[in-house]
Amino acid sequence: MYKRKKGKKFSRKTDQRKAFMRLMAINLIMNEKIKTTKTRAKQTAILVEKMITKAKKNDLAAKKALTAALSLSAARKLVAQIAPRFKDRAGGYTRVIAIGSRQKDAAPLAMVELLDRPIEAAPDEIKGGKKKSGAKKTAAKKEKTKE
Repeated sequence: MYKRKKGKKFSRKTDQRKAFMRLMAINLIMNEKIKTTKTRAKQTAILVEKMITKAKKNDLAAKKALTAALSLSAARKLVAQIAPRFKDRAGGYTRVIAIGSRQKDAAPLAMVELLDRPIEAAPDEIKGGKKKSGAKKTAAKKEKTKE
């Protein structure tokens, strides 16, 4: 009897495909946002959503299954940090956003991210302000040395 196969093959053999999808899932869990091709993003989102649902159970069997499927650090982050954020959500933990096409080979690109992730600081806040504020600091230092 004909049965429909789920997922994409990505022109890879089974073991290579499993390793590839495992690494994509680990990258998404650790970074909470990745940029890749549209097809890869969709498959990664499906895989990670299933893992988050499993992590929400937070029992020994779920932890062992996640540790077998992911790296230890990714499994720990998934259970300790990511799953509690989605405890009230019934599904739909990821978002796939199309971001145009790659210039080299015109492959459609997409960004896949976890919902409810912490807000990132703006680049100015990370560096300590704009260059003008840095100029004020140097001027203040010069005044202190004159006194």
